Amino acid sequence: MAVEAAQAGLNAPAEATPSSWSMFFWRLRRNPKAMIGGGIVAMLLFVAVFANLLAPKDPTIGELSDSLAPPGQSYLLGADKSGRDVLSRLIFGTRSAVGGALLVVLISELIGVPLGIWAAYRGGVLDEAVTRFWDMLLAFPPLLLAFAVVAAFGPGLFKSALALGILYVPFTARVARSVTLVQKEMTYTEAARAMGYGHGRIVFRHILPNCLSPVIVVSSLDIAYAMLDLAALSFLGLGVQPPLPDWGTMLAEGQQVLLTAPHVALSSGLAIVLAVLGFNLLGDGLRDVLDPRQGQR
Repeated sequence: MAVEAAQAGLNAPAEATPSSWSMFFWRLRRNPKAMIGGGIVAMLLFVAVFANLLAPKDPTIGELSDSLAPPGQSYLLGADKSGRDVLSRLIFGTRSAVGGALLVVLISELIGVPLGIWAAYRGGVLDEAVTRFWDMLLAFPPLLLAFAVVAAFGPGLFKSALALGILYVPFTARVARSVTLVQKEMTYTEAARAMGYGHGRIVFRHILPNCLSPVIVVSSLDIAYAMLDLAALSFLGLGVQPPLPDWGTMLAEGQQVLLTAPHVALSSGLAIVLAVLGFNLLGDGLRDVLDPRQGQR
């Protein structure tokens, strides 16, 4: 009987262990910051994609007779000084706010992650020179440099996103560099190098996967900063140009009539606050989920 029981135990299927993805989603569901932030971000993405279906009116066409109309049955959030529906402009402005911020972070990741890994992996004089160049860029406020770049090359959403994306490179590159400095000294990296593996395989198989988690967390937080910077550029007339809807532009237009029609500025201001809050909560939640030790400190 004992032999049969032992054989049955050997033939019994091994218990399934949870995968890394299932553990990730399990931790994500138990993190309130990640869930609230993810819900806000999902709502923003939904509004941006289906803006044509959600907007009740054309955001660029208005009736001068309805100039600065208060919120009511005809205009749920009121009308601006040109008689355009504020709600429709707010909905379509989600595209430039979220899309522009995503473009900024995408540019910074495509340049910063390879540059940070390459500089740290090669080391020596190259790493020192690249690091000092980053420190020089970080010594200046990114928004101030963005003003100079956009003023030189002209306003527009793409130009603003391109300028900010390049200026955000040091933030992403420093994260990738710090992870690479640790990973290239690990035992498995040394073993792969001793087995004759090339630098490309070591970087893509061992170093790059370990950079993804911190880069994702930093990128989610950078999106919030990028939205604020893009709104500031549009507020000063260097971003999205009228009559295209944009939250920063709406905020600038609402400032002129803040005392007589506060709904114009308040709607766009609250939208910026909500969007930035959502991405910040999502970034904090992802940090706790991807690195549980952070949440225990």
